[in-house]
Amino acid sequence: MTKRSSRFIYLVGFLWLHSFVAGRSLHAQGVSFPARRDFGAGSNPFSVVVGDFNGDGKLDLAVANFSSNNVSVLLGNGDGTFQAAVNFAAGRGPFSVVVGDFNGDRKLDLAVANRDSDNVSVLLGNGDGTFQAAVNFAAGSFPLSVIVGDFNGDGKLDLAVANWESNNVSVLLGNGDGTFQAAVNFAAGSVPFSVVVGDFNGDGKLDLAVANRDSNNVSVLLGNGDGTFQAAVNFAAG
Repeated sequence: MTKRSSRFIYLVGFLWLHSFVAGRSLHAQGVSFPARRDFGAGSNPFSVVVGDFNGDGKLDLAVANFSSNNVSVLLGNGDGTFQAAVNFAAGRGPFSVVVGDFNGDRKLDLAVANRDSDNVSVLLGNGDGTFQAAVNFAAGSFPLSVIVGDFNGDGKLDLAVANWESNNVSVLLGNGDGTFQAAVNFAAGSVPFSVVVGDFNGDGKLDLAVANRDSNNVSVLLGNGDGTFQAAVNFAAG
């Protein structure tokens, strides 16, 4: 069994356990919902995001499908139901997906972290619920989580990617036209699993926080406001 295979088996088990415990917790608190309705996506969907992809004022869904190497877009009907999924190709092993306007045309686009191809796929939106063919940008090794932010204050959206196998975060600065500059990597803890963005020191510059599975901590990387980040400071977690 390869290193990646063993880590992936662990990861699937972790995700299943997390969903099981969350469900038991809600049941114990007496929280109830109407009977669920299921809507088809691709194979092994791992991540879902919300946006209005066709501009009709109704929320739609985009789903990253790990095994079918694509993104499913389900247009919302506005009544809690969704149209049949339409699939758009991404890289290999799509693991997470985020929404943003990466080319400034006021139409929502998608960025997908692809675990097995070590890159991020950017799919520019046409504004009608469809997307252009994916363009791929290199990240680190085994990227699992991707987020959006303006890290250099130029008004153009950038990407930050947590790379499980290379133990770092890749920052890809946006050019404002849907393309991105080459990734610059910043060290995190051991086996980064997810990354979030926020201003943690109140200086008006975006910072990063990274959850590290194997080192049982969170790395905080303070932003310099120019797209670079200070060395990670680690805080113990579970």
